[in-house]
Amino acid sequence: MRILIVGAGIGGMTLAALLKQRGIKPTLIERAPNFDHAGYMLGLWPLGYRVLHGLSLYEQFAAECIECKHYEVRDNHGEIVKNWSMGSISNRFGANLSCTRPQLIKLLHAGLGDTDLRFNTSFESLQQEGEEVEVTLSDGSSETFDLVVGADGLHSKVRTLVFGEQPYYHTDWGGWVWWVDLNSVPQETFVEHWGAGRFFGVYPTRDGAGVYAGAPVMGEFDQQGAGRRERICEQFAGMGEIVDTCLAAMPDDDESLFFWKLSDVRSKEWAHGRVVLLGDAAAGFLPTAGIGASMAMESAAVLADELSRTNTRFLEHALSLYVKRRKHRVESTQNDSRHLAKMMFIKSATVAHIRDVATKFYSLEQLAGSIAKAFDEPI
Repeated sequence: MRILIVGAGIGGMTLAALLKQRGIKPTLIERAPNFDHAGYMLGLWPLGYRVLHGLSLYEQFAAECIECKHYEVRDNHGEIVKNWSMGSISNRFGANLSCTRPQLIKLLHAGLGDTDLRFNTSFESLQQEGEEVEVTLSDGSSETFDLVVGADGLHSKVRTLVFGEQPYYHTDWGGWVWWVDLNSVPQETFVEHWGAGRFFGVYPTRDGAGVYAGAPVMGEFDQQGAGRRERICEQFAGMGEIVDTCLAAMPDDDESLFFWKLSDVRSKEWAHGRVVLLGDAAAGFLPTAGIGASMAMESAAVLADELSRTNTRFLEHALSLYVKRRKHRVESTQNDSRHLAKMMFIKSATVAHIRDVATKFYSLEQLAGSIAKAFDEPI
């Protein structure tokens, strides 16, 4: 079976590693020149990382991670609103493991072996003819495949060319990302300050703690260069000691920082003929629930499973089964991440106060219902 995977992200590389294990060697193309800028921090639930057991990569992965044992929400002034123990989930299903995206990408890359991975390569066009897909690559060459998997992220070119423009969900918030020394912030705890017109999160990994400082995208908040540090410090002043420590460690204005606009996307269709979408290309996730990477890995496992039980003649039926197994589950958890965004990102001080009072009475399972339920559902 000749398979092209477009995008060497978490979903695409998980799929490639699983297919290789089943004796199918896909071709994997990645438009970036390398993995040097593979991203920042992420949390991985057992929904996703249990796939690594089958690839004999779990023990190495777990050894490189920090277990998130607590999830703590603070208010606009740094006072604790709620501290949830993750024990109710970790004792039954497995821990939430915090790592960096480059760590996970490197690990998955090691599991690919001699898989045909081509950096600096994208595609120009896709043409389906009968039971084949002809692909024109960025170097001008053309190759023919039985299946093309679009795993090329939130702004998927495969999705746009095959399924047309799909609606994005915009929060109209965005934020700055940087690293601080792990010893200067709480460890084994994800700490988030849910403010009024501002949000500040700190997420520990073994390589340091990732910081996300978010607010409505307006004025000069998202501007690089001179004055950036002063604007950010002013925006998040008075949020407490943890925030002050992170602000003091912010890089100077002449260093580039990543600005992350918080949007997601949902494709109405996932499969057409012999082209199928995977991960963020099918349904992108806001980072609010920390579930996007887990969903991509779980989807890769299901797609690999269906492909391993078919041949090229009945490939399209296998893709339809993959969509039936995944689409509702993924969209339900995506809805939860959107719901959490509405709770976290509030402009009004009055509404934020009401939110904080209500949050004191939430259980972790109530906070993200579909996600909690997904732990105990088959895929």
